[in-house]
Amino acid sequence: MPERHAGAVSWLILIAICIAVFPAGCGRKQPAKKPVQTSVAPTESEPEPERRKVEAKFEGAKVTWDDDQGKRLWEAEFKSASAAAADGSSATVELVKVEASLYRDGKVTSRMIAPRVVADSGRKEIRATGGVKVTSLVDGTTASAEEMVWRPRENKLVGTGGVRMDKGNIHIRARSITTDTALKKARLSDAEAVL
Repeated sequence: MPERHAGAVSWLILIAICIAVFPAGCGRKQPAKKPVQTSVAPTESEPEPERRKVEAKFEGAKVTWDDDQGKRLWEAEFKSASAAAADGSSATVELVKVEASLYRDGKVTSRMIAPRVVADSGRKEIRATGGVKVTSLVDGTTASAEEMVWRPRENKLVGTGGVRMDKGNIHIRARSITTDTALKKARLSDAEAVL
């Protein structure tokens, strides 16, 4: 393929991934520094055009996720990412070194910092791992855990492994936490106060 068309194909793949993963699209804070890798696997019966599997990698960008009504759910900046769409109905995006805003009813309610995040369009969830911290922008409450799964449609954040919740002078350790996006109401299991 001529070089001048390679860039256009890379952009088309990126747009396809954004549409598959985040139906309302994705925004970029700044142009990607460089495309790292792009590959398209052809089908067995046709040597070219039809694309069954799409993979892409990119660096230094911002991604957003809006609901069906156009309200913002999630916005994240990250150091690097890779994405894959196995079929037309779902895709996953893996982000590295993530700082994200979590929205509820179109308003930012919390900030999440995580070493690794996987956004799964099929499951409609964000899975953060590697030591995750969420801070409520409503009242400053923080929750941290080894892993957190956020399900925006349910307004639910579930954390497991080394859970800690801090609200003012109250410090609690627990095995797991289930809370709303703004960390207003929380259910902790095997909890103990830390004085």
